[in-house]
Amino acid sequence: MTVRAACDFLSTQHAIQTMPTIESLRQAPPVSTRSGHASRLILFLTVFIDLLGFGIVIPFLPLFAERMHIAAGGIGLILAIYSGAQFICAPILGRVSDRIGRRPVIMLGLFGSSLSYLVYGFAGSFAVLLLSRAIHGVCAATISTAQAYVADTTDESGRARGMGMIGAAFGLGFVLGPALGGILGHASLRTPVFFAAALTFANLVFAAFALPESHPPEPDARIDLAAAASRIGGFSRELRHRFLMRLFAIAFLLTTAMAAFEVTFAIMVPAVYGYGALGVGVLLAYAGLIQALTQGYLLGKLVERAGERTVLMAGIAIFIVGIAPLASFASHAALLVFLAMLSLGYGFASPAIATLISKRSERHLRGEALGLNQSAMSLARIAGPIGGGLLYQFFGPAAPYFASAALAVAALLILPARDPSSIDGRAST
Repeated sequence: MTVRAACDFLSTQHAIQTMPTIESLRQAPPVSTRSGHASRLILFLTVFIDLLGFGIVIPFLPLFAERMHIAAGGIGLILAIYSGAQFICAPILGRVSDRIGRRPVIMLGLFGSSLSYLVYGFAGSFAVLLLSRAIHGVCAATISTAQAYVADTTDESGRARGMGMIGAAFGLGFVLGPALGGILGHASLRTPVFFAAALTFANLVFAAFALPESHPPEPDARIDLAAAASRIGGFSRELRHRFLMRLFAIAFLLTTAMAAFEVTFAIMVPAVYGYGALGVGVLLAYAGLIQALTQGYLLGKLVERAGERTVLMAGIAIFIVGIAPLASFASHAALLVFLAMLSLGYGFASPAIATLISKRSERHLRGEALGLNQSAMSLARIAGPIGGGLLYQFFGPAAPYFASAALAVAALLILPARDPSSIDGRAST
Protein backbone atom coordinates (compact mmCIF):
# COMPACT_ATOMS: atom_id res chain seq x y z
CA MET A 1 0.00 0.00 0.00
CA THR A 2 1.37 3.43 -0.85
CA VAL A 3 1.35 6.83 0.79
CA ARG A 4 0.52 8.47 -2.55
CA ALA A 5 -2.38 6.10 -2.91
CA ALA A 6 -3.49 7.89 0.19
CA CYS A 7 -3.11 11.15 -1.65
CA ASP A 8 -5.83 9.85 -3.88
CA PHE A 9 -8.34 10.32 -1.07
CA LEU A 10 -8.58 13.98 -0.31
CA SER A 11 -11.82 16.01 0.32
CA THR A 12 -15.73 15.58 0.65
CA GLN A 13 -18.60 15.61 3.37
CA HIS A 14 -22.01 14.17 4.16
CA ALA A 15 -25.42 15.81 4.87
CA ILE A 16 -26.19 18.42 2.23
CA GLN A 17 -29.00 19.83 4.33
CA THR A 18 -26.56 20.86 7.06
CA MET A 19 -23.85 22.28 4.82
CA PRO A 20 -23.41 26.07 5.19
CA THR A 21 -24.59 27.97 2.12
CA ILE A 22 -22.10 29.56 -0.26
CA GLU A 23 -23.62 32.98 0.47
CA SER A 24 -23.13 32.63 4.23
CA LEU A 25 -19.55 31.47 3.73
CA ARG A 26 -18.74 34.37 1.44
CA GLN A 27 -19.99 36.85 4.01
CA ALA A 28 -17.35 35.84 6.55
CA PRO A 29 -15.00 38.73 7.34
CA PRO A 30 -11.54 38.59 5.77
CA VAL A 31 -8.45 37.85 7.83
CA SER A 32 -6.71 40.87 9.31
CA THR A 33 -2.95 41.09 9.39
CA ARG A 34 -2.77 40.66 13.16
CA SER A 35 -5.03 37.62 13.15
CA GLY A 36 -3.17 35.91 10.30
CA HIS A 37 -1.11 33.65 12.58
CA ALA A 38 -4.19 32.40 14.45
CA SER A 39 -5.96 31.84 11.13
CA ARG A 40 -3.07 29.73 9.84
CA LEU A 41 -3.19 27.61 13.00
CA ILE A 42 -6.88 26.98 12.35
CA LEU A 43 -6.02 26.17 8.73
CA PHE A 44 -3.32 23.76 9.93
CA LEU A 45 -5.89 21.94 12.08
CA THR A 46 -8.35 21.85 9.18
CA VAL A 47 -5.81 20.35 6.76
CA PHE A 48 -4.42 17.97 9.39
CA ILE A 49 -7.86 16.54 10.25
CA ASP A 50 -8.69 16.22 6.54
CA LEU A 51 -5.46 14.33 5.86
CA LEU A 52 -5.89 12.27 9.01
CA GLY A 53 -9.23 11.12 7.59
CA PHE A 54 -7.83 9.73 4.41
CA GLY A 55 -4.73 8.44 6.20
CA ILE A 56 -7.16 6.32 8.21
CA VAL A 57 -8.90 4.99 5.08
CA ILE A 58 -6.23 4.45 2.45
CA PRO A 59 -4.26 1.46 3.80
CA PHE A 60 -7.44 -0.61 3.48
CA LEU A 61 -8.43 0.35 -0.06
CA PRO A 62 -6.61 -2.45 -1.97
CA LEU A 63 -7.75 -5.08 0.55
CA PHE A 64 -11.29 -3.70 0.47
CA ALA A 65 -11.31 -3.87 -3.34
CA GLU A 66 -9.73 -7.32 -3.38
CA ARG A 67 -12.49 -8.70 -1.14
CA MET A 68 -14.96 -7.39 -3.71
CA HIS A 69 -13.10 -9.55 -6.29
CA ILE A 70 -11.74 -6.54 -8.17
CA ALA A 71 -8.60 -7.44 -10.16
CA ALA A 72 -5.31 -5.56 -9.98
CA GLY A 73 -6.10 -3.56 -13.12
CA GLY A 74 -9.38 -2.41 -11.62
CA ILE A 75 -7.64 -1.39 -8.41
CA GLY A 76 -5.20 0.67 -10.48
CA LEU A 77 -8.11 2.41 -12.19
CA ILE A 78 -9.73 3.15 -8.82
CA LEU A 79 -6.48 4.75 -7.66
CA ALA A 80 -6.00 6.72 -10.89
CA ILE A 81 -9.50 8.17 -11.35
CA TYR A 82 -9.08 10.47 -8.37
CA SER A 83 -5.98 12.05 -9.89
CA GLY A 84 -7.66 12.35 -13.29
CA ALA A 85 -10.67 14.15 -11.80
CA GLN A 86 -8.39 16.35 -9.72
CA PHE A 87 -6.31 17.25 -12.78
CA ILE A 88 -9.41 18.57 -14.53
CA CYS A 89 -11.06 20.30 -11.59
CA ALA A 90 -8.23 21.71 -9.43
CA PRO A 91 -7.52 24.78 -11.65
CA ILE A 92 -11.26 25.44 -12.02
CA LEU A 93 -11.79 25.41 -8.28
CA GLY A 94 -8.63 27.48 -7.85
CA ARG A 95 -10.12 30.13 -10.14
CA VAL A 96 -13.42 29.93 -8.26
CA SER A 97 -11.51 30.58 -5.01
CA ASP A 98 -9.92 33.65 -6.63
CA ARG A 99 -13.41 34.97 -7.39
CA ILE A 100 -15.50 34.11 -4.33
CA GLY A 101 -12.86 33.51 -1.65
CA ARG A 102 -10.88 30.56 -0.27
CA ARG A 103 -13.27 29.59 2.50
CA PRO A 104 -16.21 28.32 0.40
CA VAL A 105 -13.88 26.18 -1.72
CA ILE A 106 -12.25 24.65 1.35
CA MET A 107 -15.76 23.92 2.66
CA LEU A 108 -16.64 22.25 -0.65
CA GLY A 109 -13.50 20.12 -0.47
CA LEU A 110 -14.30 18.97 3.05
CA PHE A 111 -17.91 18.26 2.15
CA GLY A 112 -16.78 16.24 -0.86
CA SER A 113 -14.38 14.18 1.28
CA SER A 114 -17.06 13.15 3.73
CA LEU A 115 -19.51 12.33 0.98
CA SER A 116 -16.96 10.23 -0.89
CA TYR A 117 -16.15 8.26 2.28
CA LEU A 118 -19.82 7.53 2.78
CA VAL A 119 -20.20 6.30 -0.80
CA TYR A 120 -17.03 4.21 -0.35
CA GLY A 121 -18.34 2.74 2.92
CA PHE A 122 -21.62 1.61 1.35
CA ALA A 123 -19.99 0.42 -1.90
CA GLY A 124 -20.89 -3.08 -3.00
CA SER A 125 -19.55 -3.00 -6.54
CA PHE A 126 -16.63 -1.77 -8.63
CA ALA A 127 -18.75 1.00 -10.18
CA VAL A 128 -19.78 2.47 -6.82
CA LEU A 129 -16.21 2.34 -5.51
CA LEU A 130 -15.06 4.09 -8.68
CA LEU A 131 -17.78 6.72 -8.17
CA SER A 132 -16.55 7.44 -4.64
CA ARG A 133 -13.04 8.17 -5.92
CA ALA A 134 -14.33 10.37 -8.74
CA ILE A 135 -16.37 12.46 -6.27
CA HIS A 136 -13.29 12.86 -4.14
CA GLY A 137 -11.16 13.97 -7.07
CA VAL A 138 -13.71 16.49 -8.35
CA CYS A 139 -13.88 18.22 -4.96
CA ALA A 140 -10.22 17.83 -4.01
CA ALA A 141 -9.27 21.47 -3.70
CA THR A 142 -8.25 21.46 -0.05
CA ILE A 143 -4.47 21.48 -0.45
CA SER A 144 -4.01 23.95 -3.31
CA THR A 145 -6.63 26.32 -1.85
CA ALA A 146 -4.99 26.02 1.58
CA GLN A 147 -1.69 27.02 -0.07
CA ALA A 148 -3.42 30.05 -1.62
CA TYR A 149 -4.83 30.87 1.84
CA VAL A 150 -1.29 30.83 3.25
CA ALA A 151 -0.10 33.12 0.44
CA ASP A 152 -2.96 35.51 1.27
CA THR A 153 -2.05 35.71 4.96
CA THR A 154 1.75 35.89 4.87
CA ASP A 155 4.32 38.34 3.64
CA GLU A 156 7.09 37.02 1.41
CA SER A 157 9.55 36.51 4.27
CA GLY A 158 7.18 34.15 6.08
CA ARG A 159 5.53 32.41 3.15
CA ALA A 160 7.82 29.37 2.95
CA ARG A 161 7.26 28.75 6.67
CA GLY A 162 3.51 28.90 6.08
CA MET A 163 3.71 26.50 3.13
CA GLY A 164 5.83 24.19 5.27
CA MET A 165 3.11 24.22 7.92
CA ILE A 166 0.64 22.83 5.35
CA GLY A 167 3.18 20.16 4.42
CA ALA A 168 3.66 19.31 8.10
CA ALA A 169 -0.10 18.84 8.50
CA PHE A 170 0.03 16.56 5.48
CA GLY A 171 2.89 14.48 6.90
CA LEU A 172 1.39 14.19 10.40
CA GLY A 173 -1.91 13.02 8.91
CA PHE A 174 -0.05 10.14 7.29
CA VAL A 175 1.89 9.30 10.43
CA LEU A 176 -1.15 9.04 12.70
CA GLY A 177 -3.88 8.08 10.19
CA PRO A 178 -2.69 4.57 9.26
CA ALA A 179 -2.12 3.66 12.91
CA LEU A 180 -5.64 4.77 13.87
CA GLY A 181 -7.06 3.03 10.80
CA GLY A 182 -5.30 -0.19 11.79
CA ILE A 183 -6.93 -0.11 15.23
CA LEU A 184 -10.39 0.60 13.79
CA GLY A 185 -9.96 -1.98 11.03
CA HIS A 186 -9.94 -4.88 13.50
CA ALA A 187 -13.73 -4.64 13.73
CA SER A 188 -14.50 -4.29 10.04
CA LEU A 189 -12.91 -2.84 6.91
CA ARG A 190 -15.88 -0.46 6.69
CA THR A 191 -15.42 0.92 10.22
CA PRO A 192 -12.40 3.16 9.38
CA VAL A 193 -14.29 4.55 6.37
CA PHE A 194 -17.36 5.58 8.34
CA PHE A 195 -15.17 7.01 11.10
CA ALA A 196 -13.29 9.08 8.49
CA ALA A 197 -16.61 10.34 7.08
CA ALA A 198 -17.76 11.47 10.52
CA LEU A 199 -14.36 13.01 11.33
CA THR A 200 -14.26 14.97 8.09
CA PHE A 201 -17.82 16.20 8.53
CA ALA A 202 -16.94 17.37 12.05
CA ASN A 203 -13.97 19.15 10.46
CA LEU A 204 -16.35 20.91 8.07
CA VAL A 205 -18.43 22.17 11.00
CA PHE A 206 -15.27 23.29 12.84
CA ALA A 207 -13.93 25.16 9.80
CA ALA A 208 -17.33 26.72 9.07
CA PHE A 209 -17.33 28.35 12.51
CA ALA A 210 -13.62 28.94 13.11
CA LEU A 211 -11.90 29.59 9.75
CA PRO A 212 -12.09 33.21 8.56
CA GLU A 213 -11.90 34.29 4.93
CA SER A 214 -8.46 35.30 3.65
CA HIS A 215 -9.32 36.56 0.17
CA PRO A 216 -12.18 39.06 -0.25
CA PRO A 217 -14.47 38.00 -3.10
CA GLU A 218 -14.48 39.98 -6.32
CA PRO A 219 -17.30 42.52 -6.61
CA ASP A 220 -20.54 40.81 -7.65
CA ALA A 221 -18.65 37.50 -7.73
CA ARG A 222 -20.66 34.40 -8.42
CA ILE A 223 -19.76 30.79 -9.12
CA ASP A 224 -19.55 30.56 -12.91
CA LEU A 225 -17.97 27.21 -13.69
CA ALA A 226 -18.28 27.72 -17.46
CA ALA A 227 -16.26 30.93 -17.28
CA ALA A 228 -13.73 29.32 -14.96
CA ALA A 229 -13.35 26.31 -17.25
CA SER A 230 -12.89 28.52 -20.31
CA ARG A 231 -9.77 30.01 -18.73
CA ILE A 232 -8.07 26.62 -18.64
CA GLY A 233 -7.68 26.84 -22.40
CA GLY A 234 -6.53 30.47 -22.39
CA PHE A 235 -4.37 31.28 -19.40
CA SER A 236 -3.50 34.85 -18.56
CA ARG A 237 -0.13 36.30 -19.50
CA GLU A 238 1.14 35.78 -15.96
CA LEU A 239 0.21 32.09 -15.90
CA ARG A 240 1.94 31.55 -19.25
CA HIS A 241 5.11 33.06 -17.84
CA ARG A 242 8.17 30.98 -18.57
CA PHE A 243 9.26 30.85 -14.92
CA LEU A 244 5.89 29.46 -13.80
CA MET A 245 5.88 26.86 -16.55
CA ARG A 246 9.29 25.66 -15.38
CA LEU A 247 8.01 25.34 -11.85
CA PHE A 248 4.99 23.33 -13.03
CA ALA A 249 7.36 21.05 -14.94
CA ILE A 250 9.59 20.60 -11.89
CA ALA A 251 6.55 19.76 -9.76
CA PHE A 252 5.47 17.18 -12.35
CA LEU A 253 8.89 15.52 -12.55
CA LEU A 254 9.44 15.36 -8.78
CA THR A 255 5.94 14.10 -8.06
CA THR A 256 6.25 11.45 -10.77
CA ALA A 257 9.50 10.30 -9.14
CA MET A 258 7.92 10.25 -5.68
CA ALA A 259 4.79 8.45 -6.91
CA ALA A 260 6.90 5.75 -8.59
CA PHE A 261 8.68 5.23 -5.27
CA GLU A 262 5.48 5.05 -3.28
CA VAL A 263 3.68 2.61 -5.55
CA THR A 264 6.60 0.13 -5.46
CA PHE A 265 7.89 0.62 -1.92
CA ALA A 266 5.46 -1.76 -0.21
CA ILE A 267 6.37 -4.63 -2.54
CA MET A 268 10.09 -3.83 -2.75
CA VAL A 269 10.77 -3.72 1.01
CA PRO A 270 9.60 -7.31 1.74
CA ALA A 271 11.44 -8.63 -1.34
CA VAL A 272 14.76 -6.86 -0.76
CA TYR A 273 14.87 -6.09 2.95
CA GLY A 274 12.63 -8.82 4.39
CA TYR A 275 10.15 -6.64 6.29
CA GLY A 276 6.52 -7.70 6.66
CA ALA A 277 3.40 -5.55 6.51
CA LEU A 278 3.96 -4.10 9.99
CA GLY A 279 7.53 -3.17 9.08
CA VAL A 280 6.36 -1.43 5.92
CA GLY A 281 3.86 0.59 7.95
CA VAL A 282 6.51 1.61 10.48
CA LEU A 283 8.90 2.67 7.70
CA LEU A 284 6.18 4.79 6.05
CA ALA A 285 5.41 6.41 9.40
CA TYR A 286 9.14 7.08 9.87
CA ALA A 287 9.28 8.76 6.44
CA GLY A 288 6.14 10.78 7.15
CA LEU A 289 7.50 11.99 10.48
CA ILE A 290 10.75 13.16 8.89
CA GLN A 291 8.83 14.99 6.19
CA ALA A 292 6.56 16.63 8.76
CA LEU A 293 9.52 17.82 10.85
CA THR A 294 11.29 19.05 7.73
CA GLN A 295 8.37 21.12 6.52
CA GLY A 296 7.08 22.23 9.90
CA TYR A 297 10.40 23.24 11.48
CA LEU A 298 13.50 23.21 9.26
CA LEU A 299 12.09 24.68 6.05
CA GLY A 300 11.25 28.15 7.31
CA LYS A 301 14.62 28.59 9.00
CA LEU A 302 16.56 27.57 5.89
CA VAL A 303 14.50 29.73 3.53
CA GLU A 304 15.14 32.78 5.73
CA ARG A 305 18.87 32.25 5.31
CA ALA A 306 19.20 30.92 1.77
CA GLY A 307 16.01 31.70 -0.20
CA GLU A 308 13.46 29.42 -1.85
CA ARG A 309 15.45 28.60 -4.98
CA THR A 310 18.50 27.45 -3.01
CA VAL A 311 16.33 25.32 -0.71
CA LEU A 312 14.55 23.84 -3.74
CA MET A 313 17.88 23.01 -5.41
CA ALA A 314 19.26 21.44 -2.24
CA GLY A 315 16.05 19.48 -1.72
CA ILE A 316 16.18 17.99 -5.22
CA ALA A 317 19.86 17.07 -4.76
CA ILE A 318 19.21 15.35 -1.42
CA PHE A 319 16.23 13.52 -2.95
CA ILE A 320 18.45 12.20 -5.78
CA VAL A 321 21.09 10.90 -3.36
CA GLY A 322 18.41 9.22 -1.26
CA ILE A 323 16.33 7.54 -3.96
CA ALA A 324 18.94 6.38 -6.48
CA PRO A 325 20.52 3.60 -4.32
CA LEU A 326 17.23 2.16 -3.00
CA ALA A 327 16.93 -1.63 -3.46
CA SER A 328 20.59 -1.79 -4.53
CA PHE A 329 21.89 -2.44 -1.00
CA ALA A 330 20.31 -4.99 1.35
CA SER A 331 21.47 -3.20 4.50
CA HIS A 332 18.67 -2.21 6.87
CA ALA A 333 20.70 0.73 8.17
CA ALA A 334 21.24 1.95 4.61
CA LEU A 335 17.49 1.72 3.97
CA LEU A 336 16.80 4.03 6.92
CA VAL A 337 19.39 6.54 5.70
CA PHE A 338 18.08 6.51 2.10
CA LEU A 339 14.49 6.83 3.28
CA ALA A 340 15.40 9.75 5.53
CA MET A 341 17.22 11.55 2.70
CA LEU A 342 14.47 11.22 0.11
CA SER A 343 11.86 12.32 2.68
CA LEU A 344 14.04 15.27 3.70
CA GLY A 345 14.68 16.25 0.08
CA TYR A 346 11.06 16.05 -1.03
CA GLY A 347 10.02 17.81 2.18
CA PHE A 348 12.19 20.77 1.22
CA ALA A 349 11.37 20.81 -2.49
CA SER A 350 7.58 20.53 -2.62
CA PRO A 351 6.63 23.56 -0.45
CA ALA A 352 9.49 25.60 -1.98
CA ILE A 353 7.87 25.13 -5.39
CA ALA A 354 4.48 26.24 -4.06
CA THR A 355 6.06 29.28 -2.40
CA LEU A 356 7.80 30.36 -5.61
CA ILE A 357 4.57 29.92 -7.59
CA SER A 358 2.63 32.05 -5.10
CA LYS A 359 5.29 34.78 -5.22
CA ARG A 360 5.29 34.91 -9.00
CA SER A 361 1.47 35.07 -9.32
CA GLU A 362 -0.77 38.07 -8.86
CA ARG A 363 -2.95 37.93 -5.76
CA HIS A 364 -6.15 37.48 -7.78
CA LEU A 365 -4.58 34.54 -9.68
CA ARG A 366 -2.85 32.65 -6.88
CA GLY A 367 -5.60 30.09 -6.45
CA GLU A 368 -5.60 29.34 -10.15
CA ALA A 369 -1.80 29.11 -10.33
CA LEU A 370 -1.61 26.76 -7.36
CA GLY A 371 -4.50 24.78 -8.85
CA LEU A 372 -2.45 24.36 -12.03
CA ASN A 373 0.43 23.13 -9.89
CA GLN A 374 -1.95 20.63 -8.29
CA SER A 375 -3.03 19.51 -11.77
CA ALA A 376 0.60 18.92 -12.76
CA MET A 377 1.01 16.82 -9.64
CA SER A 378 -2.22 14.94 -10.37
CA LEU A 379 -0.92 13.99 -13.82
CA ALA A 380 2.27 12.82 -12.14
CA ARG A 381 0.26 10.62 -9.81
CA ILE A 382 -1.14 8.87 -12.84
CA ALA A 383 2.16 8.56 -14.72
CA GLY A 384 4.33 7.69 -11.70
CA PRO A 385 2.49 4.58 -10.47
CA ILE A 386 2.06 3.21 -14.00
CA GLY A 387 5.68 3.80 -15.00
CA GLY A 388 7.10 2.69 -11.66
CA GLY A 389 5.04 -0.50 -11.65
CA LEU A 390 6.08 -1.45 -15.18
CA LEU A 391 9.76 -0.77 -14.48
CA TYR A 392 9.61 -2.88 -11.33
CA GLN A 393 7.83 -5.73 -13.14
CA PHE A 394 10.12 -5.92 -16.15
CA PHE A 395 13.51 -4.68 -14.89
CA GLY A 396 13.59 -5.50 -11.18
CA PRO A 397 13.29 -3.72 -7.81
CA ALA A 398 16.05 -1.14 -8.36
CA ALA A 399 14.81 0.12 -11.76
CA PRO A 400 12.05 2.50 -10.55
CA TYR A 401 14.46 4.28 -8.23
CA PHE A 402 17.16 4.82 -10.86
CA ALA A 403 14.44 6.20 -13.14
CA SER A 404 13.10 8.44 -10.34
CA ALA A 405 16.60 9.79 -9.74
CA ALA A 406 16.91 10.55 -13.47
CA LEU A 407 13.63 12.50 -13.39
CA ALA A 408 14.88 14.49 -10.40
CA VAL A 409 18.13 15.27 -12.26
CA ALA A 410 16.02 16.59 -15.15
CA ALA A 411 14.07 18.77 -12.67
CA LEU A 412 17.35 20.15 -11.34
CA LEU A 413 18.53 21.00 -14.85
CA ILE A 414 15.44 23.06 -15.72
CA LEU A 415 15.46 24.99 -12.44
CA PRO A 416 15.71 28.73 -13.28
CA ALA A 417 19.12 30.26 -12.80
CA ARG A 418 18.05 32.67 -10.05
CA ASP A 419 15.23 33.63 -7.71
CA PRO A 420 12.64 35.96 -9.20
CA SER A 421 11.30 38.82 -7.18
CA SER A 422 7.60 38.85 -6.43
CA ILE A 423 5.05 39.54 -9.13
CA ASP A 424 4.50 43.00 -7.64
CA GLY A 425 8.11 43.78 -8.39
CA ARG A 426 7.66 42.78 -12.03
CA ALA A 427 11.08 41.19 -12.21
CA SER A 428 12.01 39.64 -15.48
CA THR A 429 13.10 36.02 -15.52
